[in-house]
Amino acid sequence: MANINLSETKILLRQVWAFMLMGLYGIGVFQERAVTLQAEGVLATESVLPDVAKVIFLGLLFVAFLIDIVEMREDKDKAYQFLFLSLIAGGLSATTSAMQYHALAGIFG
Repeated sequence: MANINLSETKILLRQVWAFMLMGLYGIGVFQERAVTLQAEGVLATESVLPDVAKVIFLGLLFVAFLIDIVEMREDKDKAYQFLFLSLIAGGLSATTSAMQYHALAGIFG
């Protein structure tokens, strides 16, 4: 019974982690669009997107820490793998989403 609950918990936490990472990438695209429009001279309002991105990034790190705690219950050698992956993927999300935005903007005009 405990094994079933542990595996369900891992699945749920990984789904939440993936959803938060997708949200972080999405916010990066919207931030880049706002920066591009501001550079073109369109009147820009104050954006709350950087603050939302910071909150989601910290949430991503917290969920990764929870995943690592669950993983360590099964195998001590899997310590802090998701936390490290979150630091890398979350840290590069703004750069990656900006490059994707410019590539898609160049393709679709």
